[in-house]
Amino acid sequence: MALVLESSLQSGGFVLGFRVDPVEKLHEVVKEIQSLHRVYSTSPIFGVEFEHGDNPGNIEELVIENLPDDVDIVEDDEPSDAFAAYFADGNKQKDRPPVFSEELGLAIEKLKDGFTLSNLWEVVEHK
Repeated sequence: MALVLESSLQSGGFVLGFRVDPVEKLHEVVKEIQSLHRVYSTSPIFGVEFEHGDNPGNIEELVIENLPDDVDIVEDDEPSDAFAAYFADGNKQKDRPPVFSEELGLAIEKLKDGFTLSNLWEVVEHK
């Protein structure tokens, strides 16, 4: 015997078929599915659990003081030498050949002589 379940169009309109042997087991499965359907129809679970709590209180109790960021903002309009040299290469006719970078673990364009990866990451000069 087979058990065929059809879902509504809102849930995709699927038709699922299952072979269930023996027939007695099929009747048990049908009863279980009908029981679950009744329970979930009266109190469906939509994937989000929400509990109503007590009154949250007044807004002054919920406000959190803003803490200053631990960041130094450097306002320097002048890019570092590595930045300028790497991107403003006027004599560049073609790309440099790729080489494997042990530091990054991938292939990168060969750097110009005298430059390192850490130079390229330092866009703003540190004083």
